[in-house]
Amino acid sequence: MTEVAEQQAGRLLGGQIESKLLTTFFVLYKTARILEANNNAYTNQLNNFYSAFTELGKTSGTIILKTFSGRYFVNDKMVRFNDSGLSGAASVVSEWKKLGIGGVHFEPTVTKKQISSFMRFLSKTKPNEDNLESLSDALKQHGLDNVTLLAARDEGAGGASLDEETRKMFRKMARKTFFQAMDTVQEVVVNTMHDRDINISRTKRVVHSLIDQITRDESSMLELAAIRDFDDYTYAHSTNVSVYALTLGVRLGLDRARLSQLGFTALFHDIGKVRLPKDLISKPDAFDEDDWIQMQSHPTLGAKTILRNMKLDIHVARAARGAFEHHINSDFTGYPYLHYKKREPTLFSKIISIVDSFDALTSGRVYLKKSLTPDVVFKKLRYQMSIKFDPFLLKLFNDIIGIYPAGSLVLLTTDEIALVLTNNDIDKSCPYVKIVGNREGLLKTPLWVDLTQPEHSERKIVRQVEPERYGLDIKDFVLKD
Repeated sequence: MTEVAEQQAGRLLGGQIESKLLTTFFVLYKTARILEANNNAYTNQLNNFYSAFTELGKTSGTIILKTFSGRYFVNDKMVRFNDSGLSGAASVVSEWKKLGIGGVHFEPTVTKKQISSFMRFLSKTKPNEDNLESLSDALKQHGLDNVTLLAARDEGAGGASLDEETRKMFRKMARKTFFQAMDTVQEVVVNTMHDRDINISRTKRVVHSLIDQITRDESSMLELAAIRDFDDYTYAHSTNVSVYALTLGVRLGLDRARLSQLGFTALFHDIGKVRLPKDLISKPDAFDEDDWIQMQSHPTLGAKTILRNMKLDIHVARAARGAFEHHINSDFTGYPYLHYKKREPTLFSKIISIVDSFDALTSGRVYLKKSLTPDVVFKKLRYQMSIKFDPFLLKLFNDIIGIYPAGSLVLLTTDEIALVLTNNDIDKSCPYVKIVGNREGLLKTPLWVDLTQPEHSERKIVRQVEPERYGLDIKDFVLKD
């Protein structure tokens, strides 16, 4: 990412003051529900919020807090914000949705006393008795004309309402994070091959960057994971598995500590292959029986390598177990064979087993020489579900990838070729796409289109297409805007 792009990204993302404002807002909201206005604890929380409010107000004047599609914004800056922690924002926002509320607009003239009146008023609302219209009328009756409730925005397009420039910036940030992860995997592999120390701290930082990016904009990361022709599949595969695993973890609602451990485990799941002969990994022909015996030793080699080369902590312990278990099936078949105590694989191992298989089958690398389309892969995985994979996790991952996965090319009824950017959770047949070509050839300036919108009703997806069939390289579209 260039310096200019980083500066632009900074303008789109909130910092500490925006995060503090959100946290103190929701803490005050919760406090207003249980304590009286003259209570010292309530007064302290009011002062905390008003302090952040006035600090930000010095530069921005009007302050707008809003939520959309699981994201939190302060004055159009998206904020990295833990809504299930101290603030308890997630439960409040859940109630707001029932009331039709999407946020709050504070005018610069609002006072601390008016903020307190607003908080005490809004915290007493009941989703079954109130709605946005009745609440807005009541605010005026309370003399709170400088505080406005914002209507909830339609989330049916799965986040497609983000404007084009914001979406482009998120994609640039995703690319930076993705390639940082690939560089880290490469460094780990090289250091492992030469028995050098592994920088665990750097790896954890990269995983946290992946978590932030996926929480902010999972589709851009899934686009990158869809690229199948990176120069070195080994590094790309580990990064892809981590991206897929973290996306599943986020959908499962895992907290940040567990997501960190899951992403770390996924990055190291195949580290045992470093101990195998290089000509085996890159063998162009089908594996014979001896090849498979060697290949099936990589989970055990992985666990040993992790425990030998890293200082033991919770991340390392989980990574060792994940490396050991990710090819053990639900019915304890697979490899390595467990002779004695057959302990069920952990949640992390079950997740990695699914996403590892998906990436391997759709990539057509290593011992699978022909790539398969995602729909064919999921049919295969579902067929093996009762033996190999957890049914719930497989269904959830299938829902995440969708009918037309982010990063895939599709043919439209208008004879246009488009890159899928974001799935629509309500109607998966109408994603947000970037049209890159038509009957005349590739477009000089791609057209960004939300297929759910009425003005694009003539554009329907006919089918997914293979880039090679049209002499196209998916990287040309995913890595450029």
